[in-house]
Amino acid sequence: MKTTALALAGALSAATMTLTAAPALADGHVEKANKLSIDNTIEELMSDKASAAVLEKHLPGIGSHMMYDFFKGMTLKELAPQSGGQVTEETIAKIASDLKAL
Repeated sequence: MKTTALALAGALSAATMTLTAAPALADGHVEKANKLSIDNTIEELMSDKASAAVLEKHLPGIGSHMMYDFFKGMTLKELAPQSGGQVTEETIAKIASDLKAL
């Protein structure tokens, strides 16, 4: 019983350290350890409010595109050759710059 209690105490201590390791922001959200970049999938970028705004700025309607479910697991570089010229290297560079500024 004593061993179980010690193991539980250790697990709770580790869980508390894990939960408090990431700094909380004023609005209650936890700050991301790594900034999002063009190397993330479109779905990952769209799941973050700020990076989604960047994508929508340069690629209006990307989040509501009828093929979103098809390309959401791709990076912008993977999508570019299949986009019919809508996702260009220039656009990707602008998105990368804006994401770095977040």
